[in-house]
Amino acid sequence: MDRRKFLTQAGVVSVAAATLSCSEKTQPIHPVHSEDVSRFGHPIPPECLQSADGQWSKMPGIRTAYSRCFSCYNICGLRVRIDEKSDKVLKVGGNPYCENNSGSPLPMDTSVKQSYIDMAGEAGLENRATTCAKGASCADSVDDERRVTQVLKRDGKRGEGKWVSISYEQALEEILKGGDLFGEGHVEGLRSLRQLDKLVKPGFPEFGSAANHLFATYCAEDTLRGSFYARFMQQSWGTSNLGTKHAYCGAAQATGYSLGMASGFEEWLNDVDWDNVEYGLFMGTSPGSSGASLNLVGRGLADSRVDRKFKYVCVDPLLRTTVAADTNAKWLAVKPGQDAAFSFGVIRTMLEEGWFNKIHLEGASEKAAKAAAELNYTNAGHLVVVDPKHPKYRRFAKAKDFGLGGDEAIIIKANTQEFISAESGDKASLFVSKVFKDKSGRRVKLASSLYLLREESQRTSMKEYAAKSGISIEDMRQVAKDLGHYGRKACVAGNGGTNSSDGFVMGWIWATLNTLVGSHDAKGGAIYGNGPIGGMEGRYDLANIVTGVNLEGIVNACRDGAYESSTEYRQKVAKGQNPYPASTPWHEVLPAMNAAEQWTSHANADPYRAKVLFNWRNNFLYSAASISQEVVASIADPKRLPLIVGIDCHMNETNRYADYFIPDRSMLEEYAADRMWGSHMLGVVAAAPLVTPRTVKNERGQHVCMEQLLIDIALDMQLPGFGKGAIGHEDGSKADLLCFEDWHAKYLANVASQCENLPIVTAEDRLWAGLEYAMKPLTSRLTTTEANEVEALLSRGGYYVADERYEGEFIKGAGSKCLQIYHEAVAQLRHAYSGEHYPGIITYQEHRFWNGDTWESHWPQAEFPLLFSSYKATVRSNYAVAYKRIAEISPTNYIYMNQDTASEQGLSDGDSVKLITANGKPAIGLLQTDFGVVKGAVCVSHGFGHTQGFGGDDRIINGQKLAGLKERAGGVAINQMIPSDPTRKQRASMLNDYWTGANCRHGIPVRVEKLS
Repeated sequence: MDRRKFLTQAGVVSVAAATLSCSEKTQPIHPVHSEDVSRFGHPIPPECLQSADGQWSKMPGIRTAYSRCFSCYNICGLRVRIDEKSDKVLKVGGNPYCENNSGSPLPMDTSVKQSYIDMAGEAGLENRATTCAKGASCADSVDDERRVTQVLKRDGKRGEGKWVSISYEQALEEILKGGDLFGEGHVEGLRSLRQLDKLVKPGFPEFGSAANHLFATYCAEDTLRGSFYARFMQQSWGTSNLGTKHAYCGAAQATGYSLGMASGFEEWLNDVDWDNVEYGLFMGTSPGSSGASLNLVGRGLADSRVDRKFKYVCVDPLLRTTVAADTNAKWLAVKPGQDAAFSFGVIRTMLEEGWFNKIHLEGASEKAAKAAAELNYTNAGHLVVVDPKHPKYRRFAKAKDFGLGGDEAIIIKANTQEFISAESGDKASLFVSKVFKDKSGRRVKLASSLYLLREESQRTSMKEYAAKSGISIEDMRQVAKDLGHYGRKACVAGNGGTNSSDGFVMGWIWATLNTLVGSHDAKGGAIYGNGPIGGMEGRYDLANIVTGVNLEGIVNACRDGAYESSTEYRQKVAKGQNPYPASTPWHEVLPAMNAAEQWTSHANADPYRAKVLFNWRNNFLYSAASISQEVVASIADPKRLPLIVGIDCHMNETNRYADYFIPDRSMLEEYAADRMWGSHMLGVVAAAPLVTPRTVKNERGQHVCMEQLLIDIALDMQLPGFGKGAIGHEDGSKADLLCFEDWHAKYLANVASQCENLPIVTAEDRLWAGLEYAMKPLTSRLTTTEANEVEALLSRGGYYVADERYEGEFIKGAGSKCLQIYHEAVAQLRHAYSGEHYPGIITYQEHRFWNGDTWESHWPQAEFPLLFSSYKATVRSNYAVAYKRIAEISPTNYIYMNQDTASEQGLSDGDSVKLITANGKPAIGLLQTDFGVVKGAVCVSHGFGHTQGFGGDDRIINGQKLAGLKERAGGVAINQMIPSDPTRKQRASMLNDYWTGANCRHGIPVRVEKLS
């Protein structure tokens, strides 16, 4: 008898027997339910079994492995259960060795078998390893019903949704050869497109060769596979047009933050030291809502609330679930895009009231910091030349110009009027503005960095800061007081939730606030992970192609470079003209390879058009805020873009326009070695394929994927860096790059070679970690030593160093840095339109277009009375809709508005409404109203509304229709609604951060209309 039916029947009999023994009635007192439990299914087999005598063994037929999650870009660890007979993933959980998944990660020397035992029984709670809903649902990624596993060629108009399946070999030959492929005229193939001896834009050498007519977009977050893609595109093919999502994600804030940390600092955004933090200020988000690993942050937040009565404030237009009653949290409802107004109110108060870490800020050199038992020092007291007529205006005054030393900065010694070198080891006066004489007798006006910051904060009144932000003066003062009170135990954090025209400044503000309280690298403050372990260097040289294309000095189509080095600039100067404004934006601060901006350039044919697009794991037409409809039109038109090759598991809003669709491996079918976002531990999360790839095979019996396509193109065209002996080894030998496994074996070997004290893998480990399956494709491509190291890396799903976190009151190994209140190098840059210098300090200003006009001057409040803000849904990423369980958990999004605001606009909860901006594509959705939204705002999450991707739309393959799945199309997509910049005088435009060129998506003026 079926076990479940037996238990059910046993329960019914027991109830009946008990009833009869107590009463003469023959009918049971409880209602009779159906005994058919088939609709509930059956439990999946466990990972392991414990015998009556307490011995543990693997479940027969079940393979287990530690892996990595790619359901979003936090990239945590996984433990995965696979049914060997069906070759299917049964269940996904967290990796107990990985800090992102476990509050008390297991030591690396814990055997794999023991790790499973430690997660069972009484120890299970302590050693629990969790993953969020996105991770737990990723089992759906392998056999999703709308996954593309065939090679497809479009069979109709581009983007029409009609396809025919063809062989891989046919697709490869047609992509290489070209011809009249679609009955629409000749298409240039790759063999004739790569012209390194011809300029892509004649007369403008800075844009490089005609090989740049190939535009490529990709997912840089997948570091192992992404680095292969970049190697092919840049060094092998020779294009500088390799676009990513960074500029329409969080790169503006990350760049700003790095500028506040130190000159040349590359750590970017901070994390919170959840082990000791006592106060948190979260800008544009709340802890656990987005950003770093939900598993890690959620656990850290819960523990901090209980252990230290953690006090925190969330400055956000939307009330998030973690800011609830009795959690010692406060929501400050800021108007969208007005975070800087609030922040400057806080900064002004701190500087005027002295609510800052004076001892920390006075440390003007490493020597002075050490004397005060500080780790970092600051340039708060360094003196800046503020005389506009001086040749060194906007630079730090140098000691040698005042007869005090060499090239170092100078300060006024604290509590004196003595003028000394910053390297003297003395404390610095913090607020200095005075005229001095240099050694030649010239009078020079100098001001300290902190004085300049206070001056900037006082340029606007507290009353205006409150009016702009919507946050009261009292609340701003309380935050300032709390930051000063908690000091090192306070942390200011954000993560892309403030992408307006000042996103760059916002990141710098976060860094500056942490500097003012001295919390950088402090126990309980703002901390920085040890970083990833990359695989481009090590035993194999994967970073360099000896005969590869050198792109140094070449500017891409986004114009990521200095306008002053351009041909346009030089031509204007030669003619005696004012070189400003440039004809179109240039971006020197943030060379983020903006995929959306490069396609804006293509749509405008300025500086040139693409002739072919390779799009791998990227969806810029959906994901980039303010993407122009002109960009969509230029991609849909074969006359403007002759060839598109899409490579992915899923058909999305961008690659649906492909001419050829090459199926790719899913996240559970690939090797990986990635950084973990949020983890402080030095380490890397690693993975190997867990099941047979579902993609079709080529004639050589290889599964079709991105790597194999690019390798085959390279071999056919004899491109450098591929083929026999393409990769150099540390012993002087050469290794081949002929197939998917060749690259992945070498990359993993490089990563593993950098991991000290990897565990010794036993036969028992091999069984419990599924290593025979994982290593089979790799072993023959590695030396014995390398194979052993890679096996050890994969056995634990990565490498995680649980070393001592602190050294006294600071993070161990952090290293001393000069924290930047004033950034001299940034202050030398000029805006490509106005020619004005970039701010040397954080600055507050109205939102501005590229030409300096305010948003209000073009988008008046009378026409657009509300402000828009978007946010990340907790369990949704832009592609997680392809996970069936995610679509069930989070089927739709809503247009949120304050109840009073809705009433003022003549709207009611449940209305179908249209969001309208000045020149974006209107968005339609369902209105929900409550009091968890700031007045005057509209908030909508992104990651929804896939009406043209991931199976949400109809698809015809080989004449058979696959109807769109309604659950995939749920909700509203908002990025194409964001308007573009009307002051950029070309057909296609984007709305960008004024200083960096990153895309804006917050604080956008909108109006909401009820659908009739």
